[in-house]
Amino acid sequence: MHFAAVHSQSLWRKNVRRALYVMVAFVLSTQSSATSRNALVTEARIPGATLHITVLQPVDEKKAAELVDWLRSASTNVSLAYGRFPNPSASVIVQPTNRRSWGGKSPVPFGRVMRDDGERIELYVNVDRPIEDFYGDWTATHEFSHLMLPYVSRRHKWISEGFASYYQNVLMLRAGHYTAPEAWKKLHDGFDRGRRSRPELSLNDAAEAGVRRARMKIYWSGAAIALLADVQLREQSGGRESLDTALDELQRCCLPSTRTWSGPELFAKLDTFVHEPVFMPLYRRYANEAGFPDVEPALGRLGVEIRGNSARLQQGAELAVIRDAISGGSTQ
Repeated sequence: MHFAAVHSQSLWRKNVRRALYVMVAFVLSTQSSATSRNALVTEARIPGATLHITVLQPVDEKKAAELVDWLRSASTNVSLAYGRFPNPSASVIVQPTNRRSWGGKSPVPFGRVMRDDGERIELYVNVDRPIEDFYGDWTATHEFSHLMLPYVSRRHKWISEGFASYYQNVLMLRAGHYTAPEAWKKLHDGFDRGRRSRPELSLNDAAEAGVRRARMKIYWSGAAIALLADVQLREQSGGRESLDTALDELQRCCLPSTRTWSGPELFAKLDTFVHEPVFMPLYRRYANEAGFPDVEPALGRLGVEIRGNSARLQQGAELAVIRDAISGGSTQ
């Protein structure tokens, strides 16, 4: 999930959403103020950044310290893209919850990014779960990955959610929380879910329809574009360029950003960081066409073979070196 101050086409919608975000921020602020004597407020130094962390109550001292260590680890995952965290001074608010209040089994059932006053990541955590469960959960890595892009307009939400979905798996793999077959199977399964979701819609139309109507299409079509861009960049440059290096340059020039970007504007900017354009050609090919980006040929060339409930990685595949470079966070 990815929230921000929204520039909408409708003034009414804009005002309603702004009021909603103010209300949520007020509730969190009230909770924080009400527990300020007991809340853990601390900082965590990670590559290229200092996180300002608030763990709201009720959380005992031992669990709060464990959660801070986990946040340090999850945010460090994101530095595995290009060597540093994308925002040198982001805030993280941890809100305790439990399984019954949200449903589901995840230790982190909900997270979002707020950009109304700087960049703030809010994570709702099930404090009843053992801390070991948090390290294998992708939610925090997904939310932190959003900071590698500026806030993207609603019509192009598939870019922000999709790139974060791609990186949640790639970075969890690089950090050692997933094995390579597990990570590639998760990506394959996500693409399959996205392909089955609202096939009559284009990527842009799915984003306009909204997460409630086209969630899997939004999240996984953007992840497919991220994979296609990553593979193409690595292949055409002989390994000198990648999605990692393009996002590295984006961060150096433009992040954190305080405004809304359109998808074409973002992709055009990314193309200025590479030798041959990749992002806008992919946008023109897929953004307004019904269906799903064609990732199967790329997965085949990478040597990702699905057999039942597991993935087998073919070492002799045409682009096995690129697959392993993506997995390891390196150029080949």
